[in-house]
This record gives sequence, C-alpha cells and structure tokens, in this order.
Amino acid sequence: MKPAMLETLKRSYWKKREQYAIWRRQCAPAEIRRRAALRLHAWRHPIVEIEGIKLYRGRGLSIPVLESLKAERYETPEARIVGHALQAGDIVLELGTGLGFISSLCAKRIGGDNVHSFEANPALRRTILKNYRLNALSPRLEIALLGEKSGAITFYVMKNFWSSSTIRRHPAARPIQVPMKCFNDELARIRPSFLIIDIEGGERELIRYARLEGVRKVCIELHPHVIGSGAVSEVEAFFISQGFREEPAVSDPQHKLYTRDAAPMPDR
Repeated sequence: MKPAMLETLKRSYWKKREQYAIWRRQCAPAEIRRRAALRLHAWRHPIVEIEGIKLYRGRGLSIPVLESLKAERYETPEARIVGHALQAGDIVLELGTGLGFISSLCAKRIGGDNVHSFEANPALRRTILKNYRLNALSPRLEIALLGEKSGAITFYVMKNFWSSSTIRRHPAARPIQVPMKCFNDELARIRPSFLIIDIEGGERELIRYARLEGVRKVCIELHPHVIGSGAVSEVEAFFISQGFREEPAVSDPQHKLYTRDAAPMPDR
C-alpha cells in the first residue's frame, strides 16, 4: 500500500474514533449539565474581553468556541504573533476572519483602513460586524473566499465554525456556494505587507498558486489533523523557498510566524 493511501486511511480511522468518543461524552449526563451551565454563563455575561478586544458570545456559537472565549484563550497564539510582529505602516490581508478578533486587534493598532479581512462563511457576517461595532473599529470586511480564480466554490459549513472549510471534514457539514475572488488579484490590489492565514486546511491548496510579492510577514495556523503532516511540511517548505524564515520565539508547531527582510513588489 502506498504511504499516502496508508496515511489517509489512518486519518480516517482516528477521525471516526474521535467522533464516536465525542458522541459518547456529549450524551453523558454530566456533559449535558456542563454544556447547559456554559450557555447560561454566556447568556449572563454576553461580552468577554481578550487582549483589550471585546467579543460577543452569541447564541449561535458552538460549545468549543464558548469554552475558548470564557477561558480567554480564543486565538491567543495568533494574537501573540500579531503583538510581536505588527508595526505602524503595515497593511494586513487576513484570510479567515472568524469572529473578527484578530482583524480587530490589528485595526486597533494600525487603523481599520489598513486591515482587509476575507471570510467565506456568510453566517459569521453579523457576529463579525457586531464585534467591530463593539470595539468602535472598522476593518474592511468582505464575505468571500480567496482562491485561484474568481467565481464560486462549494464551502462546507459546520455549527462549530472552526470546522467549516472547503474540505468536507464531517458528514454533517452543509454544502453552500460562496463567492470566490482571485487571491493574486486581491494581493496586487491591496499590496499587503502582512498576511494572516487561518483557513482550516485550505493552506495546502493556497501554496499551489499564491504569489507573495510585497509580503514580508506571514502568520499562519497549520492544520495537520485536516491535511496531514506531509502536507504541513509542504506548506512550511513553500515559505522557506520564498525567502521567509520562521521566527521560533513566537511560533509553535501549529502557529507560525514567517518573515523576510525584503520582498519583490507587485506591478502597479
């Protein structure tokens, strides 16, 4: 059996085991009480503050997201990287807005006009804008996926938005059509110096076509549980091949900061 096929079968096996274990835990009486208590806490305290950014804990958020917000650890590795690397004069292009936390953090430091964020999941738009208003910030948000070319693409939506992706990760994922814009065209239009990527496994596809003219810093969350360790190594090798170096002081195995001193600029 080929190594790639073996790795695929292993991932499928462990994913099914994990799903079964999750189902058993969710059905336990103690777990039901814990979830109810968590939702009650979110209802009583609908706003949480992380790194000076206020976030709304709405009714539609999943239990894992509510837990992360309550513990004030939602996207803290990315916040650490942004706090270390973002500077005045940077222009940010973010792929994967989520709840709008990282784009808000960037906008607070360098101004909303310098932060461009793209989110594929239309269900998150209302929450993102509510969080922007909550912080009196206005990053430039667009509900679209950045891909190889403009058009439309199938996007798989899960209640736990962390699991929503162009990759169908669960049978319960609901397929929808979302608008897609050409990544390289938007890169040439926005001319970012700082690229922030959290696209739930889409990073493997991105490196096939991405041109990174003008980009000097990249913050990326890697998803080995989605694309496999081999694909993660391909992503890491791509950035090194483009002249970037990893910054180990603020990186961890899943969250990386890559920088380079100079980068070719796109044609105007």
